[in-house]
Amino acid sequence: MSEKLFSTAVSEEKIQQAQKRCHQWIFGSSKIFLNAEDKHLKTKAYSHSYIVQGKVNEHYKNGLKSLSMEEWEEAVNSFTKAINLSPERVDLYAKRAEAFIQLCDFRSAALNLQKACSIGSPMEEYLELLSVVLYLQGQCLYDRECYLEALEYFTRSSELQPLNKHIYMQSITCLAALGRHAECIQLVSKWLEDEQGNPDLYIVRARLYDHLNQATRCHQDVQGALALNPKHPVAITMQGKLLARAEDAKRKAVNHAVQGEFQDALKRICSAIDYNPSSAEYYVFRGTMYRKLNEFSAAVDDLVTAMNLCHLQDPMEIQLQAEATEQLHLAYNDFAVHCYVKGFYQEALLLLNKALKGETSKKELYVNRGDCFFKLGELSCALADYQQALEFEHTDWGTLTRIAKLLNEMGVKAQTSRDLGVLVDNKLKGSKQCQAATARASMPLLPQLYVQRAKVRQCLQKTEDAQIDAVISIFLHPSSDEAIPTMIKFFPGKTLEDILNSKLANAAHCALEKSLRDLPRDWREKVQSFGKIVVEATGTKDSRAKGDIGTCVSDQQLVKELIKTRRE
Repeated sequence: MSEKLFSTAVSEEKIQQAQKRCHQWIFGSSKIFLNAEDKHLKTKAYSHSYIVQGKVNEHYKNGLKSLSMEEWEEAVNSFTKAINLSPERVDLYAKRAEAFIQLCDFRSAALNLQKACSIGSPMEEYLELLSVVLYLQGQCLYDRECYLEALEYFTRSSELQPLNKHIYMQSITCLAALGRHAECIQLVSKWLEDEQGNPDLYIVRARLYDHLNQATRCHQDVQGALALNPKHPVAITMQGKLLARAEDAKRKAVNHAVQGEFQDALKRICSAIDYNPSSAEYYVFRGTMYRKLNEFSAAVDDLVTAMNLCHLQDPMEIQLQAEATEQLHLAYNDFAVHCYVKGFYQEALLLLNKALKGETSKKELYVNRGDCFFKLGELSCALADYQQALEFEHTDWGTLTRIAKLLNEMGVKAQTSRDLGVLVDNKLKGSKQCQAATARASMPLLPQLYVQRAKVRQCLQKTEDAQIDAVISIFLHPSSDEAIPTMIKFFPGKTLEDILNSKLANAAHCALEKSLRDLPRDWREKVQSFGKIVVEATGTKDSRAKGDIGTCVSDQQLVKELIKTRRE
C-alpha cells in the first residue's frame, strides 16, 4: 500500500546520475572536490576498524620492542592496551604471559595462558608453556614449605605434560614432605611399570621403604637396582648400611640366646632377616630359636629355606647346609616329642620317620620312635628300634630299661595267654643281646621284673629259681604292698624272718650285690631308694641333657611308670 502511495517512476540509478550532475553544476569541471568528497565518503565507512586495528598493531609492536629491551612492565602495559582493543587475539595473551613470567608473576602468566587456550582450540606450545608456569608456581610454594598448595600445582602441571617425569618427581617430593609416603610408593610403583629398567626409581622406592621401616622391601629394591647396575653408587651404599644393620641385630640376638632369652633373641634375628633376607645363616639361627620356643612349624619352614639358600660350591655354605639339616632333624624330633606328650603317637611316629630319613646316627631318634611304637602296641617294631639304639651305646641304661620294660610287657601278655614257650623265649631264652638287656636293664626295675620271672619259673616248676627271684624282689622293696603276698605265694607257712635267714636269701643277696656292682653310682642310689625318687615330667629338660636331643620319656619317667604299674 505504502509502495503504491510513495512509488516513483525514477530509478535509483537515475537519482545517482542526477546527484553527479548537481555536483558538476556546483563545482564545475573541477574534479578535486569530487574526488575528496568520494574519498571522504569511502573512509567514513571503514575508519573505525582501520583505526582500531592500527592501534592494536601499534601496541603489539611496542610490546615486542619492550620485550626485546627487557622492559617487562612496559611490555605488559602495551599488550594490555592491545588486548583491550582486540580481546580475541590469542597471541596477545601469550606475549603478555611471557612478560609476566619475566616479572615472576606466575599467577597472572597462568591466567593469560589459560585465556589463550580457551579461545579456540589450544595450541601445543601454549599448553607446554602453561605447564611450565604451573610448575614454577608449585616450585615457589614448595620453597616456602607450602607443600599441599605446591602439590596441587605440580599435579595440574603433570596433567598437561604426563610424560615429563621431572614434574612427576616433584609431586612425589611434595607427598614425602607431607608425610604421605604410602602414596609416594604408589606413584613410584606406577612409574616403574613404564620404566622397569631405571635403577634410580628402585633406589627412590627403597628409600621410601626404609623410611617406613619396611626393611625387606627396601632390600629387594636395592637388589633390583644392583641387578640393573651393579656399580650404582647409591645402591652399593644402601646395601652396605642394610648389611651392617643385619649383622648388628644378629649380634644382639646371639647375646640374648646365650642368656637363655629366646623370645628376645627371636625378635632380634627377625630384624636381621628383614635387613638381609638372603642370608641362610640367619634362617638357621631363627629356626633354632623357633625350635627352642616349641614353634615347630615355623622352625621347619625356616630351616628348609636356609637349605635352599645355601650354594654347594662354597665350602662355608656346605657346612651351613649341614648345620641346617641337623637342626631340621632336631626340629622334627622335638615336634614328635611334643606330639607324644599330647598323646598324638601316630603323628609323632610320622615326624620321627622324617627325621630318620636324613639322620641315622642319633640313638635318641630310634629310642623315641621305639617309644611311639610301644604306645601304639607295635612291640616288635619298638624292640627293633631299641636294639638299634643300643648298637650306638651298649651301656646306655635308658635304652636297656626300655628293652626290659618291653620284654616285661611281652612276658605279661604271654603269661596271660598261658603261652609259656613264648614267655620263656622273651624272659630267659632270647638272643644273647636280649638276655644281656634283660640282665642289665632289669637292675632299676628288679621289684617288678623279678616277681614276674618268679611267677613264670614257678609255672615251669623251677621252684628254687622262682623263690630266689621272689626274695630279691623283697630285698629291693621290702615296704611294698606286694611283699607279703609274694612271701605267702612262694613261701607258704614261713615268716619273713625265716625267709631272710635261709640259704636262698644268701644266694639271692649275692646275686643282687653282683648286679648292683655293675650299675653306675647314680643308678645304684635310685635302686636303693626305689619308690622314693623324685621324677620329672615326660619330655622335660632332663630329656635334653644329652646332646640337646629331646626324648619322649626320660629315664626317671620310666622308673615312675614302672612303680605305678607295680602298685596297680
